[in-house]
Amino acid sequence: MVTLDVQFANQIIEKVKEYMDYNVNIMNNRGIIIASLTKERIGTFHEIALRITQGDQDEILVENEDEYIGTQPGVNTAVYYRKTKIGVIGITGEPQKVRSIALILRLSIETMLEYEAYKEERFQRKNLKDQLLNLIMYGENVTEEKLNEYAKRLKLEERYVRIPVIFRFDQGAEFAESVIADIKEYHYLSKQDLVSVTRDNDVIVFKHFEEDLMKIFSDYKYMLGESVGAILRYLKSRDTAYTVYIGSFQDTYENYRGSYYHCKWLRDNYKLEGKSYFFYDYLNEYFRSFVPFREMRGIYEVFEKSMEEKEIESYISVISALSAADFNLVEGSRMMYVHKNTLTYRLGKLKDAFGMNPVGESKDREFMTNLCDYLIKTVKKMKKEA
Repeated sequence: MVTLDVQFANQIIEKVKEYMDYNVNIMNNRGIIIASLTKERIGTFHEIALRITQGDQDEILVENEDEYIGTQPGVNTAVYYRKTKIGVIGITGEPQKVRSIALILRLSIETMLEYEAYKEERFQRKNLKDQLLNLIMYGENVTEEKLNEYAKRLKLEERYVRIPVIFRFDQGAEFAESVIADIKEYHYLSKQDLVSVTRDNDVIVFKHFEEDLMKIFSDYKYMLGESVGAILRYLKSRDTAYTVYIGSFQDTYENYRGSYYHCKWLRDNYKLEGKSYFFYDYLNEYFRSFVPFREMRGIYEVFEKSMEEKEIESYISVISALSAADFNLVEGSRMMYVHKNTLTYRLGKLKDAFGMNPVGESKDREFMTNLCDYLIKTVKKMKKEA
């Protein structure tokens, strides 16, 4: 027979004690107090709780403490789980005053039980690969042994290097799940690949490579394009707009989370639809993202103060687009949705103002992209404070 779990009951008590002046008891279906704000009552018998769980009544109000064994004045009400009484909530006090509190607490517990059951069932429905990826991406304090246990059950080879690929859509979780269902049905991936839906409603694939990393790295973009080509063609057949983000190679399961976050960093910072972004192409930008704002301000604040608001907007627009396009004017103009000559004109004004050429000089490029990062952070900071 299902009954209230002791650990769950104590978690409830720990939560309510911060907000409740009345004593609360939680009894199991045998009438034993399993959790209470009055610790000395834990483990004692509660006659009314047993009457409720074994009888037809859902609620008993007690006016006199001598009326039942182990009972004080108050309200006792049944807790149900899927139409079965599994325990009783009791609140000590004047019945008419505490009855509404007891009913709210009962509803809260029943709702929590249903939600926990829903989460457990949903988790159980996921296949082992989904569970493994869930642990990799979101699990707290997950050990290498735990990950290897799942991998062993899945017959995954850890000696293979894998790289995460995120396919971003805007249609939501249901659409992403349907994409994965089709990917699996049409066998677009190997059994050594891992695929799931992220909390951002993206599809993520950890693509494996059987060759040694140093033998494939020079051609990995081409090889990856071939290996996920069937997925891309499938997405195009569904007339789906998407962006692709590729993280870093890893060869141990415990490091896969870091690779996943490299993908997420790309996703959060580069969003041009229909483009593929490779993490290794943006290492300088990634490392710059860790520079404390105060350090950047100490270097670039004086330039910010000398620029008008419109000049800052234009600077960010031009340099951020060129940076994302590796300072290719054709690609940069496409990202800005302007003609190449328009971008060339705007860039020319910046070159004259700073006496720099970020297209032709790497040191000039470094200065101007770092200044752009600082200006972007400054604008965001001002909007947040406004």
